[in-house]
Amino acid sequence: MTGAYSVIVSILYLVCGVVIFLLGLTLLRVGRTSAPTRAAALMLFFAGLGPLLSGSGLVLERSLREGAVLYTSMVQNFEYLWEFYFPSLLLFALSFPRENRLLNRYPVIGVLVFLPYIFHLAAMVFGDRMLEQIVKLPAVLTERDLGATIREIDLTRFDTMVAILVRILKRVHRNLFALVNIIYALVALDLLWRSQRGLINPRLARQLRTVSLGVAASVACYTFAKVSLVLDSALVPTRVNLALLNLSLIASGGAITYAVTRQQFLGVRHIVQRAALYGAVATVFALIYLVLVRPVTLFFGQYSGASQDVFETGFVVLVVLAFQPALERAEALLERVLARGRGDLARRFKLLGDAVAAATTFEALEDAVVKGLRDTLDASEVRLAFAYAPQDPLPMALAEIGEPVRRRDLLRVAETRPSRWRRGGKRAAAALEHAARTTVAPDQVPPRADVLVPVVQERRCVAYVALGEKVYGLTYGAEELGHLSLFSTQIGSAMQNIRLLAESVDRKVFEEELKIARKIQMQMLPGEPPVLDGFELFGVTVPSRQVGGDYYDFVVVDGRWLVVVVADVSGKGIPASLLTATLQATVRSNADAQTNPVGMMGRLNRLLFRNTSASEFATLFYAVVDLETGRARYANAGHDFPFLLGNGGAHALVESGIVLGCIDEFEYHENHFEIPADGALVVFTDGVTDSESRGGENYGAERLRAVLERHTGETAREMCRRVIEDVRAFGDGENQDDLTLVVLKRRARAEAASR
Repeated sequence: MTGAYSVIVSILYLVCGVVIFLLGLTLLRVGRTSAPTRAAALMLFFAGLGPLLSGSGLVLERSLREGAVLYTSMVQNFEYLWEFYFPSLLLFALSFPRENRLLNRYPVIGVLVFLPYIFHLAAMVFGDRMLEQIVKLPAVLTERDLGATIREIDLTRFDTMVAILVRILKRVHRNLFALVNIIYALVALDLLWRSQRGLINPRLARQLRTVSLGVAASVACYTFAKVSLVLDSALVPTRVNLALLNLSLIASGGAITYAVTRQQFLGVRHIVQRAALYGAVATVFALIYLVLVRPVTLFFGQYSGASQDVFETGFVVLVVLAFQPALERAEALLERVLARGRGDLARRFKLLGDAVAAATTFEALEDAVVKGLRDTLDASEVRLAFAYAPQDPLPMALAEIGEPVRRRDLLRVAETRPSRWRRGGKRAAAALEHAARTTVAPDQVPPRADVLVPVVQERRCVAYVALGEKVYGLTYGAEELGHLSLFSTQIGSAMQNIRLLAESVDRKVFEEELKIARKIQMQMLPGEPPVLDGFELFGVTVPSRQVGGDYYDFVVVDGRWLVVVVADVSGKGIPASLLTATLQATVRSNADAQTNPVGMMGRLNRLLFRNTSASEFATLFYAVVDLETGRARYANAGHDFPFLLGNGGAHALVESGIVLGCIDEFEYHENHFEIPADGALVVFTDGVTDSESRGGENYGAERLRAVLERHTGETAREMCRRVIEDVRAFGDGENQDDLTLVVLKRRARAEAASR
């Protein structure tokens, strides 16, 4: 039973040791440039060495001669080798997930942590031999001699005393050095717990928690084993103590192995899986060779004069040819296994794509990209930069490449590309000119960027993602770069959606603004026109789809004077409405100048010039009509010429000055006219005459004149209706601007007397 137990334990030690040891070698091969990966590889290397030594010792112990002690406790005899696990652990804790400030400032610390163990190794290997040479010992006492009684030892010999002292010091050194190991492990464990608390990335925190738990179990088992060994307690048998030492190494190595293969620790899971599968295939082929090829070769070699090498070579060729389909199946199996592993990365990129698609602002998009890529790829730094100047060399070069590119490759392309066109004609010159525009200098690339991911739309780089190296120093794999290439398309779509959403919001805001402006404009216009003795007055504004700056107003002063104001302000929307409100307020508040067209026009001009920009101005017609005589005085500031109807025709009042707001001091002139009996004054804005037909023809002043002349005998309201109907018919029912029309008609004397 004891023999079977020994075989099972030895196999368990060997399997665990081989797996941990080979994983360490794999990490060391793929992560030589990464400090955390190098440290983790050394941890696994030495953690696997202990179980390998123990398993080998148990196997060899069964076949040694009686009294041989070399292999009875190999894990203790070669302790000075696998103890390098502890400085490797401390170095890992100083490097992961980010390099410790002290290690970054003083890199020599990475060497100093190993110095006590190098000294310990030298003392254990060369100590006895050096002392033998110094004191000329005839023989070095064995460990068994130290247990002899005083009577069996000749204490009168100096060399014997020195040998005993050396052995005692060696044992004390070995036992006390375990305290150094425990201190190293506790310091490393404290650093790992501190790093775990400071991690933002939940996946990295979960990985580090797994490793920390394995290290904590390792420290507990090692401490218990060493304390029991020093106390020489009978409660803990030698084999149990040996098992505790091996368990301490397997716990930490197994935790790292689990984190690598199941939690993407150090980002090398796929590499490790690939190495493991290829190793398994190679092992199968080796077993086939040993089990089949070699015996068959020996069998045929006994009955043939040919050399056995000929049979062996031929058989190997046949085996390779026969198992070619097996190799292909192994590759397919490898791809299926790796595809399952890729599901985790694909799932995380899918979640990241969903978060990016849900962003409604560029700030939210940047936050989603930065946080998502940092958590998904363990990137030390992530930056989303929008290419506000796409003609800069970096965006132009990235647009040409169109896919994720490493910093060194980008700069290498920029350095070597122009040499391709040193000779040639116009095409070479054009290529050189283009290359000069798209050559990227090192200072134009973000300093900490390891990979640049362009976001290309319509052959232009509209943004790019700069990824720093991974927190554990490894580069980005081909699979990750492929996901990043697809992810850049999602970023571009999100940017486009954000722009469309912003345009939609702006459009809604603009529509609300138009409603407000229309309300303001309608509130400024007078309601029902005043009832005048001997006159009819009517004004109307037909709004277009956009708000304009048309404004008209009536003011009756002292019951005798009628002020008629019609204006057209530059621009549209709320600014134009506010400007018309300013004009109305000025006209209404300056009562002393209401019957003085020139004075009022001067005040309005100065107001606009001094309080508006150069692009804001207004045309305005201002008339003061004597309601008793029909005579009128007016001033015109660049407004469309009104029509005066009477005596069988219509003629325009062509006297005018410049528009309001262009010159600070401008002298406007007062002009006069008289509205004849049954005649009318018609004032309008350019929305009437500038209306267009579908063919692009303007309605024009002559068409307006003809309509007015045809309907001179109708009321003021009817005349307005006739004009508006004709304008709409001309424009197929649409008007591009506000149509404003004011008609002041003087009744005939007989009609006025009858009323």
